[in-house]
Amino acid sequence: MKIPSRNDPSEYVKEPFPDYYARWPEELIHIPENVVKTWMWYHNEQVVEFSEENYDFTKWNFRLEKFTNGQILSIQHFSDELEKLDNIGKRFLGNELEGYDTADYMQEHGTFPCPIIVAENAGQHEHHRSFPDEKMLEPYHLIEGSRRLAFIRALIGSQSPVLKDEHDVWIVSIAD
Repeated sequence: MKIPSRNDPSEYVKEPFPDYYARWPEELIHIPENVVKTWMWYHNEQVVEFSEENYDFTKWNFRLEKFTNGQILSIQHFSDELEKLDNIGKRFLGNELEGYDTADYMQEHGTFPCPIIVAENAGQHEHHRSFPDEKMLEPYHLIEGSRRLAFIRALIGSQSPVLKDEHDVWIVSIAD
């Protein structure tokens, strides 16, 4: 099922989230409002495309869990993507991303400003960044939150004193 496109009044002004969420389909009401806002509304053009080509969100079930730093490091992504994330993490630690709200928040609080989204045991499903016939990695594959994952991996690797012991993560189970 295709998610709704935002009705932006101009290319510089986004449709307000409450207006967008008021149009949210009943068939997708099981998706937590936080996920709708931070992923589906904020990155709307991308996720609309994913809902047309990659994902049937009616089959996705979400649960919020706390992940330890060790569990965070078990979250996988395709190898070239993880290399990119680790390079972003180095820039983050080098204070090259000052003024970027997410980086500033994580430098101060040692955790995510909002949970990342990972698929659990979804090795039979394709990821939106998959090559044809390439499947998601198990047990956890990153769906959304690449920069946040890059920043937290960097904080863990540097043993930052602000690093929290646990972090909120949305876990997605995809029904067949």
